[in-house]
Formats: sequence, C-alpha cells, structure tokens
Amino acid sequence: MSATDPRLDKTTSQMRHAWFMWGIIPLAAAIVLTLVVVSLANADVHMTPMGMERRFQILLALGAGLFLIGFSLDSHWTGAQKLAKRLLIASGVEPDAKGHFPKLTARQQQALAGYSDLVFQSILSSVQALTIIGGAIALVAVLTAAAHLGLGYAVMMLLLAASYQLFVFSRHSYYREVMTAAAEGRLVVEQEEETE
Repeated sequence: MSATDPRLDKTTSQMRHAWFMWGIIPLAAAIVLTLVVVSLANADVHMTPMGMERRFQILLALGAGLFLIGFSLDSHWTGAQKLAKRLLIASGVEPDAKGHFPKLTARQQQALAGYSDLVFQSILSSVQALTIIGGAIALVAVLTAAAHLGLGYAVMMLLLAASYQLFVFSRHSYYREVMTAAAEGRLVVEQEEETE
C-alpha cells in the first residue's frame, strides 16, 4: 500500500473538516460571545481582588483540566503502540502469558494492512472528540466573561482555547504517519528487550 492510499487523503480531509467545524468555528463563536458578554457585564467593582482571583482560579482549573483530559486521551487513543496492539489482536495474534506479542513474519506483517481501517477510524473519532473538548474550553472563556471578571481574564481563557486547537492541529501530521504505517503493514508492536 502506498502513501497515496485514497483512505489517507479522505481521512485527512475529514480530520481537517472536524477540526474546523468543531474546533475553529466554536472558538470564533466564543470570541464573539465573550466580547458581547464582557460589554454587557463589566467587571464587578464590588468584588474584592481575592474574590475575582478565586473565581478565575476555578474557571482556569476547569479549562486547564479539559486541556489535560484532551492531551491524555490523545495519547491513550492514538498512541502508535496502542494502535499496533489493537491491530494485532484484531488480526488474531494474541500476546503470551507475559503480555508480549511474538515477532511477526513478513507475511503476518503484510496481513496487518488488511486491518488498517481500525486505525483510520480510531484516529478520526479521536480527532472529533478532541476538537469537541476544545469547544468546551472555549465555552469556559464565555463563562469567565459572564462571571464579571472582565476582558483580561476572558482573553487568557481564549488563549488557552486557541492553544488547545493548535495542539490538536499539530497532531495531524503524526496521525498521517500512523495511518500510513498501518496501511503499509508497518505499524507493529516494538519488541521489548529481555533484561536479566
């Protein structure tokens, strides 16, 4: 299977579409909503600086928590070794009692390419879920403005949401590499060296 596999281009296009629809559009909407809410709900002058800081810390913890959840799920769902193990199990290769997979013959490795749709689908659904998490982070920016914290704090949350979307987009080239390796039958579990 070559790098010009039509599934690769189709899935890449679907990933970009999902990122734009569920990541960038919600981020743009959150920017507009944040500006509208800030203009309608100015910073609460009766709130103490300590009260403002506590509100912001809660919202920042929520936004950062979502970011970390997305980051963690990305490595869990799209890690090359995890996907390689799923491919092996789908193809009928089972690990031994210690959890190690046997070294594959060239024929077995080529047979893995027949199960590569599993990798394509897993990566696409991961991208869709990850971009939705980014939309939730952008929503936290709107909540920051609604909490009467002012434009400065809301902008910090918008920057967090934008950073998250850049993180998701930066992973697209890695996803293409993993899908290409799967389509060519090269996505295999690395053999662990025995240490005595």
